[in-house]
Amino acid sequence: MDLITDDDIARARRDPRLKQILLAKALEQLLATLYRMQRDPARCDPEILRQGATMAAKVADVIRELDEQAQLAESA
Repeated sequence: MDLITDDDIARARRDPRLKQILLAKALEQLLATLYRMQRDPARCDPEILRQGATMAAKVADVIRELDEQAQLAESA
């Protein structure tokens, strides 16, 4: 996957849809990393997996909020 650049972040601050896309991309990367960690006993630290899952849930909530805001803006 492509890395998110500083330019991407700067543009996302001005564009809520781009912010949503970048957050979704980051969530996919986080989930992929957690999946690999879970499958590798040498890297499977339950505390780190728990923290990663908590972060994934928070990112998903932010994405959902941005989607709701976009829908409200489009219907107005």
